[in-house]
Amino acid sequence: MKIANTYLFLFLVTISFAQEDLYYEDFESQDIGAKLTSWKGMKFMGWNKSVWKVVKENDNRFGQSSDQQKVFLVKTFDLEAGATYRWSVDTKVVNNGQGWKRSHTLTVTAKGDNDNHKYGFVSVDEPTSNKWNSSTIEFTVLDGKTNVSLQIFRFAEGAVMAVDNYKLTKLQY
Repeated sequence: MKIANTYLFLFLVTISFAQEDLYYEDFESQDIGAKLTSWKGMKFMGWNKSVWKVVKENDNRFGQSSDQQKVFLVKTFDLEAGATYRWSVDTKVVNNGQGWKRSHTLTVTAKGDNDNHKYGFVSVDEPTSNKWNSSTIEFTVLDGKTNVSLQIFRFAEGAVMAVDNYKLTKLQY
């Protein structure tokens, strides 16, 4: 029995070290109204003058965009070539209009010496308004393409985008 318990313990310890969270943001410790995209804020980038702030709804804090057209939320990391990573994030879009206006994409890209590389892409097409969706992209970093950007994009004007549980994990295989 002791041997079985020892093996079980070693197995659980091995599993717990099989991944390493490099970045995790659930926004719960952030001040309401804090800007995600300001220099002194949370160090996200908001291309196209995207405005993102922390809001609270039903005791849950999350990042939320304005309703302008072409909203981006981008975070860049210097990652290890040859290593495998998983980006997971919860998103929702709220509008009272057409479903296509809630469609959004998640993309993992890298700038290389001579060109860009797309590691992964998820399209969330016409999600239900005000309903959280979980998305994941797993990717392995190539040599020379280690400056990796995680991008969230929503095109249509009149829809408010939200993000929560933003996580980048290094997987150990």
